[in-house]
Amino acid sequence: MGKHLRFEYYSAWDAGEKRHAQEVMKELGITYQHSTPQSLGDQWWFWNCEGIPEKLPPYITELNVNPFDAVGHGLSQEDAVKISGGLTPHALDG
Repeated sequence: MGKHLRFEYYSAWDAGEKRHAQEVMKELGITYQHSTPQSLGDQWWFWNCEGIPEKLPPYITELNVNPFDAVGHGLSQEDAVKISGGLTPHALDG
């Protein structure tokens, strides 16, 4: 499984970046399994990312969220199982 990343629109706008988060990720060469908009935080969450450059813009940071904690907040239970590689919620505890 790859890393999860967060794209923060407020920080991107402050840096002069006006493009959609998915467009920026594509230009950086970052691929991902699933993306989730987070409208309350003006963010996009990208799950299981690969091709991450060594240096990221300051508005893209690592997301340390258990996918099962995001169920009901943009992810379904089925999405969370896929993102976790088929694990159950309790297998990720610890």
